[in-house]
Amino acid sequence: MTLPLDLPGLDKAPASSVKTRGWPSLMRTVREKQALVITNHNHPEAVIVDIKTYQELLARASGSDSEERSDVLSRLRSEFDQALAGLQQGEGLGKVVGKPIRRGHKVALGRPL
Repeated sequence: MTLPLDLPGLDKAPASSVKTRGWPSLMRTVREKQALVITNHNHPEAVIVDIKTYQELLARASGSDSEERSDVLSRLRSEFDQALAGLQQGEGLGKVVGKPIRRGHKVALGRPL
């Protein structure tokens, strides 16, 4: 059984391939494909990236793209504020979520923020 992780376009290799193929072979794949998913019993366990890609990921995570992050947070804040305003104005959860709420039925989640 595989985990429902969305890893499109990434090559996968079992953990045992580190031993069978050897580290140099795996690193050649990483350099060619930019990343390699290591699986254990068909479950994704790790992603190997080269050092340059890792440094780029760290830079992005540390806020080098703070303007982009600010735009995304502003959009999410706006969507949340609209939903909250609807609740505060008495529109009710059903109208805010987009579907009527009925007793005895499962509540369908609205679109994610």
